[in-house]
Formats: sequence, structure tokens, C-alpha cells
Amino acid sequence: MEKQIPIFNTLKEICDWFGLPSTELIGEDFMLQEIDQWNKNKLLNAPDNYKANFFTIFIINEGSATHLYNDEVINLESSGIFITNPGHHRNYKFDHLAEACFICFTEKFLADQCFSDIYQEFPFLLSESFIYTKADPENYQIIKYNTNQIKKEIHRSPDQKMVLIGNMVEFLLIKIKELFQNQLHNFTDNNNNSVVNTFHRDLELYFNEILERKKPKQLGAKDFAALQFLNEDYFSVVIKTKTGRTPTAWINSRLLSEVKMLLTETSVPIAEIANLFQFTNSRYFNSYFKNQTTLTPAFYRKSLHRR
Repeated sequence: MEKQIPIFNTLKEICDWFGLPSTELIGEDFMLQEIDQWNKNKLLNAPDNYKANFFTIFIINEGSATHLYNDEVINLESSGIFITNPGHHRNYKFDHLAEACFICFTEKFLADQCFSDIYQEFPFLLSESFIYTKADPENYQIIKYNTNQIKKEIHRSPDQKMVLIGNMVEFLLIKIKELFQNQLHNFTDNNNNSVVNTFHRDLELYFNEILERKKPKQLGAKDFAALQFLNEDYFSVVIKTKTGRTPTAWINSRLLSEVKMLLTETSVPIAEIANLFQFTNSRYFNSYFKNQTTLTPAFYRKSLHRR
């Protein structure tokens, strides 16, 4: 029986799983957790692998750790920075770690507290691989100071706490980006399991079920994101950035392609095609098709048969 991999969609879920205090959890979208609070008993509850629907910046101050992925052991050392993005598998071992911290935040945190073109400025946040880099002594001290300032801000309660933390996270990302220009270890994820390829496989399966008359539930971008346990906005940004088209555009393109195929290569009645793709009625289907092609389904079919 295949082992079920835990999937955490919120920061609170992962705190509850590890039995950690949620005192460092700021709202639902940001957390800074120091590793010295993770004692051996808590680590015994850790799964071998898990997936999380949020960003993690793992900063190692003293000691070492490992991350196992696809039978590859990634050695993480002092002054190292290890970044995982939403949807990645995670598998940490902290046997020799003395001091480190996890900074975790959601896509919503970035959207609410950071500047609007965050992914354009920091494209590594869309990477479908693990990112690891080591800071030189000077930059490490800057990063450590910044991290300590975030910790201090968490324990204060000013009205603009989240805005200030957002600014500090932006500064941290800027320093990490500078480090990436000098040295970067990119642990490429299995291409078959990338967000884009998984989306195309899910899309193929969905339309195959439609054509097989299985009447699957109608799926939109939000549903395809949920199939990968990803936030819809983050999922959409990844697909758009890597393919040049939004998930909705891909869905509509495939829908139109299948409709055209049925109109040109079969004699299935137009009303049945409309029902097959779960349009509420033939009139709505005709309007949709004409909007996409400038022709009604009937005229489109007739014009091809005249050739």
C-alpha cells in the first residue's frame, strides 16, 4: 500500500502536525519559527516527505542539515539559505543543527504586503526546483541582522506590523537575489512533475472523461490549482509565466479544439455537443462558439462539409 504524503495548505496545519507552538504564527500568512524549538520528540512525528502550499526560506546559522529528494541528499551548511516554493516535496533532517530558522509565508502575504510585481522582481519564487545558496560572511551578517529584526517586529504590536514585516521580507529577498547572481545550486525537480506538465496531464484526463461521456464536474483554473494543492493565484502566475497563457486560456483553447473536432469529424447533433460540454443550453453554446470563431456551430459544420 502506497504511503500517503501529508499535504499542508496552511501554516497552522504544519504547526499542529509537528506539535509546535503557534506563538510565532502571525495571522494565517506569516511565521518565523526558530529551529531550537524543534526538539527530538517533535521531530519523531515528522513524515519522511510532505508537501506544503506556502513559501519557506530555511536559514542555517550554525550546524548542518540535509534534505532528501529523489534519492539525492542535499547537504545544507552554516550560512546556507534553502528555498522551497508552494507544492514542493520537503524532507528535512536536523540531526546536527544547532541554530536555524524557517521563515514561512503564503502567496497572499506577498500579494498583500509586498510590491505588485514581486514575481517579476524575484523570479526564483516561481522556480519549480529547490534553491540553495551559501552567503559570504558579510552578507550572512546582513541576513542574520534582518532576520533578527523580523523576530523583534513579531513580538511588537504596532498597527503597521505586517507592513513592516513585508518590507523586511522584501529586503531579505533582495539580498538573496544578489547572492543568486554569484552562486546558485539549483536542484531541478523531475520535469514530469512540474506544475505546467501536471496541469497539461490533468487537462488531458479531464477532456478525455468528457469525450467518454463520464460527465465530470466542470473544472476551472481554481480546480486545476487545487488538484496540485496550490493557491489559485500562484498556480496561475506559474502557468502564465512559463507558457505565456493563463490556465483559463488553455482550458478554453482545449474546449474549442474538442468542439471543432466533434463538429468536423462526427455527426453528433449540436445540442448533444452542447450538453456533453455542460453548456446550460444550445443558445448559450451557440453564443460561446460564435464569440470564439465568428461562426455559429451549424454554419461552421456546414461550411466545412461544402469543401
